[in-house]
Amino acid sequence: MTKPDPISTSRLASVLHRSIQVLDKLVGPAEAQFFMMRGNEYLGGITPVEAIKTKRTAGLQNAIRIVAMEKGIFRDPYEGEQ
Repeated sequence: MTKPDPISTSRLASVLHRSIQVLDKLVGPAEAQFFMMRGNEYLGGITPVEAIKTKRTAGLQNAIRIVAMEKGIFRDPYEGEQ
């Protein structure tokens, strides 16, 4: 019997969904999807999806904040998010 994919659990799926929503507003849907699947230097080279699977959500949120700063947005992109 195989173990369930940890990203499919409700809390982790919620983190993934919220991260993509925040990224969509910053860079658009195509770039948001690409961001989630490629290795990220601010996450030690792992993908944001892998960061979620290993419950490194704080690191992922910081990486997304860096994307916002690179786009010239200096307010917290998670501000007002639930």
